Formats: sequence, C-alpha cells, structure tokens
Amino acid sequence: MMIKKIVFIVFIFCISQIQVLAQPKLYFGPVYSMGASKIFNTNALNRMNMGSEIDGKMGAKLNVGAGLKAEYFFSEKWGMFLQTGFQQRGTLLNEYMDDYKPRYRLNYWDAMLGGAFRTKGLMKKHQFIINVGVTQHTLLEANRAYDFGSDNIMNEFNNVDVGLFLGIGGNIPLSGKDIFQIQLFANAGMLQTFSGNFSMNGMSGTNFLTGIQMAYLIGRSENKE
Repeated sequence: MMIKKIVFIVFIFCISQIQVLAQPKLYFGPVYSMGASKIFNTNALNRMNMGSEIDGKMGAKLNVGAGLKAEYFFSEKWGMFLQTGFQQRGTLLNEYMDDYKPRYRLNYWDAMLGGAFRTKGLMKKHQFIINVGVTQHTLLEANRAYDFGSDNIMNEFNNVDVGLFLGIGGNIPLSGKDIFQIQLFANAGMLQTFSGNFSMNGMSGTNFLTGIQMAYLIGRSENKE
C-alpha cells in the first residue's frame, strides 16, 4: 500500500513537470534539507514515577532530507505547495543506562500539503516567502545506532505520524524561469512516537525537526519591477 502511494505521488509530480512551461504560475523541482531533530518528552512525570532505566535525557541529532516540491500560485501573492520525499529524524540520548550515547535513527517518507505566500523582499527581484502546511510521516526504518553497530527497533515506534510545518525564507531568481528557494523551517509532530516495549516502559514523546531547506524550482518568476 505504501509503494502505491509513493508511485501515485511521483506520478502527479511528473505530470506537473510536463505542464511547467505552459503554466507560468507553477514551479517544480528538487529540494534538500539539513537540520537537527529530537524527540520531546511529553510524559516526564509518569516516566520519573515508574523509574524507567530505558529512558534518558534526549538531545538533538543531525539529519538530512531530499525530495520533490511543487508550488502553484492562484494570484501574485497566494498559492499552495505540495512536497514529498525522504527525511531523517530521531534523537540522541545524552544519558543512558551505560556510558555510551546511542542514537535513535528514524527514517521517514514525508508528504506535505499547505499554503504559500510571497511578496517583494528587501533586495531587487528577491521575494519573501512563507509556507504553512500539514505533514504525514510514514516510518521506513528505525535503528538504535552505536559507535560499533546498530539494532533494528522498528517495532518500538509507531509507523505513522502527522505534524505541522512552518517555513520562512526567500526566492532568488536565476536564469530563465528558474528560482532558488531557501527557507528556515520547523516541523512539529503531533502523535505519540514510541510504541511496543518503549511505550510500556513509560517512554513518551513527539518528533520535532528544524533546519534549513533549499530548492531549485523550475517555472516562471512573477516578479514585477
């Protein structure tokens, strides 16, 4: 079922790319992100009362992501965006039952839909942009990684998460119809992350990801002098 969803989304993007030259308000292209994630503990009091040894203080973990993005503008300022692709998440355990600091390395396939706003920026031909949307994250792989190896802990995390996305940045026109887009973003999960034995041992938390996102979008800039 997951593969069918991915194929359908990629198909829609391919159709959008074919239409790009005929739709001056449509933009399409690859996107890449770098950032940091952590799992925010949402049940600290219960965890402390249970005296769980498996949980600890969770810190930030570096992550990357890559995918495809499409934007369509109904007017000069207002539009919508659709984005999908691979995204890493997870957390670093600063305190654990032993001396080492393992990492919960979570790999997701994301689908994102939301509204887009753009207006004139501070520099000539530069645009200020805001993206706000909802996201769905499907877990592809979950590992507890050490310096000497890793363990598969897929059963200890829920397979699906949903969240909210906020991106603020700018568009920089390139040659022809293309633009380079860069924005700072935050993506907060809304559902319980842990499952299985982790959940039974009192671990509770939600995903949080922040960083910088860059995209090369094919289309036509609507800037007006």
